[in-house]
Amino acid sequence: MSTAGARRLRVLVLSWNYPTMAAPQRGLWVERMCEAISPAADVDVIVPTPWVPPLVPLPPALARFRRVPLRERRGGVMLHCPRVLGSIEYHSHALDARLSRGAVLATARALHRQRPFDLIHAHFVYPDGVVAAGVGRALGIPVMTSEHAFWTPWLVDQPRERRQVEAELTSLRLVSSVSAFLQEDVARFVAGRTTTAVLPNVVDDVTFAPGDEPRDPDELLYVGLVRGFKRIDVLLRGFAEARRTRPSLRLRILSANAFRAYGSNRKEMFGLIDELGLAPAVTVVNGASPLEVAAAMRRAAFVAVSSTRRETFCSVAAEALACGTPLVITRCGGPEEFVTPEDGVMVEADDPAAFAAGILEGMRTRARFDPPALRRRITGRFGREAWRTRALGLYSGVVSGQLGEAHGH
Repeated sequence: MSTAGARRLRVLVLSWNYPTMAAPQRGLWVERMCEAISPAADVDVIVPTPWVPPLVPLPPALARFRRVPLRERRGGVMLHCPRVLGSIEYHSHALDARLSRGAVLATARALHRQRPFDLIHAHFVYPDGVVAAGVGRALGIPVMTSEHAFWTPWLVDQPRERRQVEAELTSLRLVSSVSAFLQEDVARFVAGRTTTAVLPNVVDDVTFAPGDEPRDPDELLYVGLVRGFKRIDVLLRGFAEARRTRPSLRLRILSANAFRAYGSNRKEMFGLIDELGLAPAVTVVNGASPLEVAAAMRRAAFVAVSSTRRETFCSVAAEALACGTPLVITRCGGPEEFVTPEDGVMVEADDPAAFAAGILEGMRTRARFDPPALRRRITGRFGREAWRTRALGLYSGVVSGQLGEAHGH
């Protein structure tokens, strides 16, 4: 088995959440991790892709998967997209690991024969980590996961997925989380059966960087999925209240294309915009690219982040700071590990009045925020080079089997 210092590592990434032609904005955080490590390691990514029958007329939501190439190179990363049964949104979720195992193993085995891998890095413990554990045993290579979402109450409420995860935990050499806040949740479930560590999300400090766009002193920006737990209702009610004091305020919402299952959340959002009389002041843009998001962040006075009390990392907050744009953000766990009073205004969660007060305070004190300092602090911790150094340290520990107490829980 090789070590990190002997030669470039060969890393096999397994991720259902990775941008493809069928879903170009899904799993951007995984793509950024792969791009960040690629200057120092050789990376192949397996993206299990739903099989749909050829030639048969199908609705666009299904037919789009036909356009995904079986393999393609993107910069320093090679993508492989074997077709698997199921894996269409969450309709077969409890079965996805079993349905995909054969195709994923066949692809991994063929690649491993050509040039052996040193480790497998799966994203999310299910189905990715469960499948990766079996592949790792078959090929004789260690497996780690990155966790981007809370395990509880999800694994408690989904007994079929839980049983599969429980069966494979000891086959995972490392379970990393994107924040210490999330690591605490994962470690409680793991209960000492494997090692846990923190490997944060990477900030694409090339795309998310200062620019020449003039600031709009009255625009707030929200970026992300429109889902219930993001509590965009709190943002909208707080925004409506703030406009009573500052009627020139406007809100731009950049909402990524995602699962159709979230359609009801979007319908509720538009209904609330109408109910609050905010239609003239709110602009909703669907499916903005990362470059368009970065440009919007540079133009906004603040990026607004509203959530419940549980957020694992919040890439949007980090990306805004990399652009030099401060935040109005709720106290919700993960972001509190890197957002300081010098980076924005923090308010209590689930409280529209507190959000309104935070917006108005930010607008009154906007001049105190120093864009170069915002960027310097965040890229020093989560920029590509900083993340690469941290990731290589964990990869070396996974390959050698010597993770050490510094990386443990």
